[in-house]
This record gives sequence, structure tokens and C-alpha cells, in this order.
Amino acid sequence: MRTWFTHESNAQRKFIELIFDRTGKYPNWDPPSEIPVGSFGLIDKDTGNFFPKGSIYSNEFQPYLLRAGIDPKSDEHQPKDCPEESEFTTWSKNVKRIELKVDSHAGVPGIAEASIKGTWQVKKGATGAVLLMNKPRIKNITADVLGKLASIELLQSMHLVTKVFYCPAFSMYLSDKSGENISIALLASAPVIAPVGTAGAMAEMKWWSDTQAGLARNGCKTEHCFTPLYELLHVRHRRNRRATPSPERTGEQLWVVPPIPWAPLDEDGQEVPVYINASITSY
Repeated sequence: MRTWFTHESNAQRKFIELIFDRTGKYPNWDPPSEIPVGSFGLIDKDTGNFFPKGSIYSNEFQPYLLRAGIDPKSDEHQPKDCPEESEFTTWSKNVKRIELKVDSHAGVPGIAEASIKGTWQVKKGATGAVLLMNKPRIKNITADVLGKLASIELLQSMHLVTKVFYCPAFSMYLSDKSGENISIALLASAPVIAPVGTAGAMAEMKWWSDTQAGLARNGCKTEHCFTPLYELLHVRHRRNRRATPSPERTGEQLWVVPPIPWAPLDEDGQEVPVYINASITSY
């Protein structure tokens, strides 16, 4: 598909920036590659990829858990499963969702009954992003455990994956600057036989869109095997004790969302230059 970005990493970082600005969470540019809860590491400034350095669930990390008051043999620190939601949809600034006109796409079988469908209108001259998930399930670390993990010195220089969205179907779209209207729908096709020991048949899904420009990525499976979105947290730095005392923080309050590690990007995914003493530089 034709793209106006000069390099793949420009598109990736722009998509991450746009979705992060809206959700406070990091999108995974490669959802089939799992980003597990409990991983810790850093975001690569040049690509936007998360590079794990370890996991709180590894054998090597168990001594740290013990010193933090967590029994590695218990399930206290294991990620908790949240109830499945019907869908998760988000889009960036400069994008407006409007009703998909089913009559205009009457030739697309099953579009009227599509579980997720819509048309997204991108402002001309701007870049927009859309992220859609079907039946997402969230795994997350509880607030009590986060409170104990915050005392571990190793994690204080890392970002921790505290929440991950798992889904069987995702769609990601990054527009160009043409002001395109893009329609997207998740269509049901023929049901597939359910595995032995499960009840009923599962509908096989497929994505449809009419995009003519920009970048689109999507995937469909019957299992929750994609991780398109995850939450990163960083241990909050302690304030100077001479400063005005702040309320006692506990649990998740001991952590903050780390900012994007690159300078703001323009509509082409390039870092915006910063002028210092008549010279040009960038973050």
C-alpha cells in the first residue's frame, strides 16, 4: 500500500504517539508478537518498540520478590484476568467517527450485521490513527502488588508492563494527509468447528475496509492471541523532602505513565526541530 512515510519507523512512532495521546497506553505495532504482563524494559527511541530486559515472573527475579514481601510460590503477583468486553475502539485527534452508510456498501456481504463497523473521517492535512479490537480481555497486575514492586531498585530504572489487552481480532489504521474517509467493518464468515471440550461453534471473522491510502494492519483468529495495546508504568521519583509534603501514596499511586521518549512528531512522522542559539537540533 502506498505510503508517504520515508521509513517504517516514522509510521510506527507516529501511530504510537497518536494512540498514546488519546489513551495513555502504548500500541503494539506488531500485535501477533505478544508483550507479556510483568515484562520490564525500555522503549526504543528510534523505533518505538518495547525491548524487555526481564520479567517479574522469571526464576531469576524471585529473590527480588521475596525482599519486597511477595511470596513467589503464591499467586499474589500473578496477573488477574478482567471480564471480556464486546469491543475497544479508539481514534486520535483530527479524526471523527461517523455512521457507516450500509446502503453504500450493499455489495459487501454481512456488512449490516458486522459486530464492529464505522466510518472515520480524517482532517485534511493531518495524520490520524484508528485502533479497533474485538472482544478484548485485559490482564493486569493488581494495585497492591504494584505497591510492593515499587520498592524494588531494579524496577526503578525500568518501565513495567502492568496491563495488556488480548483479543482475537484487531485493526490498525494510520492515514496519510489527504483527508480520506475510511470505512472499516468486522464481518462474520462461515463458523468453524469448536475444539473438543468447548461448547458450540465459533464464527470466523475477517476485516473489510475501503481504504485507498495510508497504512492498515489487521488480524483475525479464534483465540485471544493478539496484543495491540499495553500499559507501561514507571516508579514515581520521590520528591525532595524539603519540598512541601505530599499525601502518602500507595499501590498504583507509586507509579506514573512514562512519556514518549522522542520529540513531538510532525504530520510526516519526523521529529520537530528545536532551535537553540541559532542552531537546529532535535530530541
